[in-house]
Amino acid sequence: CQVESINQVVNAYLSITFTEWCWVFMDGIWTITMAFSLPLAEAAKKLSSKRPTASLLGPHTLMSACGILATNFLFLVIALLALWGQDWFQCRKWDSEDVSDVTTIGDNYETSVIFIVTGYQYISSAAAYNFGYTFRANWFRNYVFIFFFVLWTVFHFTATLTATKFSCIWRLNCDNENAVRFVTSTEPEAIYNNFNTTVMPMSFRVVLLVLMIVNLIAICSWDYFVVNMALPKVGPKMGMAEDSQHVKSGEGTLEAELN
Repeated sequence: CQVESINQVVNAYLSITFTEWCWVFMDGIWTITMAFSLPLAEAAKKLSSKRPTASLLGPHTLMSACGILATNFLFLVIALLALWGQDWFQCRKWDSEDVSDVTTIGDNYETSVIFIVTGYQYISSAAAYNFGYTFRANWFRNYVFIFFFVLWTVFHFTATLTATKFSCIWRLNCDNENAVRFVTSTEPEAIYNNFNTTVMPMSFRVVLLVLMIVNLIAICSWDYFVVNMALPKVGPKMGMAEDSQHVKSGEGTLEAELN
């Protein structure tokens, strides 16, 4: 929801939008598989001395959500600035303001960069939320989630680094020779821009790959080290009210919970 809200604003500002298969993966496949596999994390074998927060507007929830939102937005800005600084891009900027046909305004480099960076944020943000703090088993024991995380990461990185029919599913690094059909079409669709390609130089693709990896490390570090580890210790000292309750003496056992 956070990522898509940013996407909609940036796309509207640039008078562009994603192609059909991009929306299918963002609104359907990635969202559903990540959201439904996250709750499959097993409970920790030993009960925590605290209970999870039940406050939607508490420090823990707000710092986690707002921190990841700000970090993701920062990396999107960096990616677009990197694109606008490329010499090869200067004569290939998207300058059309006609948004009457959404099927023809997705074949441009701005859309490609936004989808590559923010599309992976759907996956990396879910990875950050897979940390269960002291309430859940180790993150790598959520095997279903890890399977989907690795699968979609391989898909995304492959589409970013290659120029094949596979990358053309999302109209990334695509030309007319490798173009494939849309969700709603029966024949392959030619590239809808004046240069008949969305292929980016390999050096810039590597830049985007590095940005995605650093973005993943940044938000996971924020949620794991700052929100889950530092905040419970530093927050009360700074006058921030705790939004998680301590378990009273005698409640920290499985028998006490069952009774």
